[in-house]
Amino acid sequence: MDFKKKYLAKQRDNRFVMEEPPFPKIVKIDICNMCNYACVFCPQAKQTGKQGNINDELCIKIIKDAYRAGADEICLSSTGEPLLNINLEKYIMMAKETGYKYIFFNTNGYLMDKERSESILASGVDSIKFSINAGSKETYKLVHGVDGYERVIENLIQLSKIRTEKQIDCKLYVSYVAIKPSLREVSALKNRIAAYVDDIIVMNANKRGGSIREMDERLYIGEDTYSYQYPCSQLFHNIYVSAEGYVNICCQDFENLAVVADLNEMDIAEAWNCREFVAFRQKYLQRNLANTLCINCIYGKEDKVIPLNKEKAYFKESNIKIENLKSRIDVLGDLAKSEEQSALNMRETV
Repeated sequence: MDFKKKYLAKQRDNRFVMEEPPFPKIVKIDICNMCNYACVFCPQAKQTGKQGNINDELCIKIIKDAYRAGADEICLSSTGEPLLNINLEKYIMMAKETGYKYIFFNTNGYLMDKERSESILASGVDSIKFSINAGSKETYKLVHGVDGYERVIENLIQLSKIRTEKQIDCKLYVSYVAIKPSLREVSALKNRIAAYVDDIIVMNANKRGGSIREMDERLYIGEDTYSYQYPCSQLFHNIYVSAEGYVNICCQDFENLAVVADLNEMDIAEAWNCREFVAFRQKYLQRNLANTLCINCIYGKEDKVIPLNKEKAYFKESNIKIENLKSRIDVLGDLAKSEEQSALNMRETV
C-alpha cells in the first residue's frame, strides 16, 4: 500500500467513533515543541517561549505505558522539530525494544547531517518523512523562513544513500504542503528527488483550526483528498501527547487549547477515556463545539477558541515573528497574483 492510501485509510477509519473507544494503536508524542523553522502555514512561525524537549523520564514512561495499553505504532513528533531533541534515537531504540511494530517521525531535515543520519538509521526507525514545501531555493526561503533548500536536499539524498549502502529497511517519504506560489514547483522537486524516496505526498495547506490567521486566500489553493472530513478520526484512534506531557485531542493544537488530561498526574491508559475526554467526544458527536478548535476545522472558521483547560493553555506570540511572517506572506501573495495574471494573459492571447 502506498503512503497516500495508508494515510487516508487511517484518517478515515471510523470503526471506533464512540464516546469510549478502545485504546488506540497509534500514539504520537511531541518530543520537542520548538522548531528551527518558521513555515508560513504553521503557528510555530509566530510563537515564542515554548518549553522545548519533553521530560526524559516521562517520555520513557509514556512509551512503555502506551504499549502495555495496546498501542503498536508510535510517532515521535508533532508540532515541533524532533531532531532538536538529542534523545530521539534513544526513544526509537526503546520503542523498538518495547515491541512497537512501526516507529516514525516527521522532520524538516535541516539537522539531518551524515552523523545524525547514520545514528537514526541504526536506531531501528521504520520510516522518516521530510517536509519540503518548495522546489526552488528562493521560494523555499520565503515558505520556510530559512535558507536551507540545498542543505535539506543534500541531507535527504545522503540519508537515502546510507540506507541503501547499509541495507537498512526504513521508508523515506517527502511531504509537500502546497500554497499557490509553490504549487508550480512540485514537478521540479519530484524530478530532483524521486529516485531517492519511496513516495512524495502533495497536500494543500489549511488554516490549522484557525490558528494561522495571517494566511489568506491569496495563498490557499482549496481542499484536496487529504482535507478534513467529519467525523474526524483523530479523537478516536490516535492519542496525542504534548511536550509538557498533556493529552490533546488533536494534531492541530499548537497552543494547548484542547488539553483533556495531564500524564504527569495520570497514566495514559486512564487518560484515554478520562471524564474530560469522554465529555468532549460526546459534544463532538453532537456537534456541540462552539469556541473549540474542532468547529474552526469543520467549517474553516477563525473563531475565538476557549481553552478546555485555561491553566495549561499557551498563548505567547512574538510581534517580531508575526511581522516577519506577514512580510513573507505578502511577497508570496504578490507572486501568486503575478502568476495568476500571467496565466490569464496567456489564455486571452490564445
